[in-house]
Amino acid sequence: MTTVIDDAAVLEAFGVCIVAYMVIVALHVVGLHATVRIFRHNFHPQDIAKLRYHQTVILILSAMMVLFGLHLLTNFAWGGFIYGAGVLPSVRDGVFYSLENYTSLGLTRVNVGDTWRMLAPMISLSGVFCLAWSTAMLVSFLGQIYSLRLGE
Repeated sequence: MTTVIDDAAVLEAFGVCIVAYMVIVALHVVGLHATVRIFRHNFHPQDIAKLRYHQTVILILSAMMVLFGLHLLTNFAWGGFIYGAGVLPSVRDGVFYSLENYTSLGLTRVNVGDTWRMLAPMISLSGVFCLAWSTAMLVSFLGQIYSLRLGE
């Protein structure tokens, strides 16, 4: 049996995915920017240079947890979008689908149908960019901490 795909519906869904992608990535950018501002405001270079080893570890772990929370928020935003667009019947299913596709175009057990099949690549692309940007920010942050701690 042949499935009939409505090209107009697919294009509309793709356009909606692009808008969701832009909004969700913008949410991540705002979160990263806020994180950098908070850490810069609360941790001055002269204070970081005086931190003990365990305090430095706590500072680094805190930054990593903030980034982890930001990625969870991004996936919950995708889940909310997926549910709100009527693609899946619950936010939980939407978040699960998002998490499955965020780091790769994964093998998912969830079927969203042909109309929304571009959703997985859009989620995957957002994950690639958001994770790369977060990694770059974390590497920069760690470089600054180590530079200050080593007195370079």
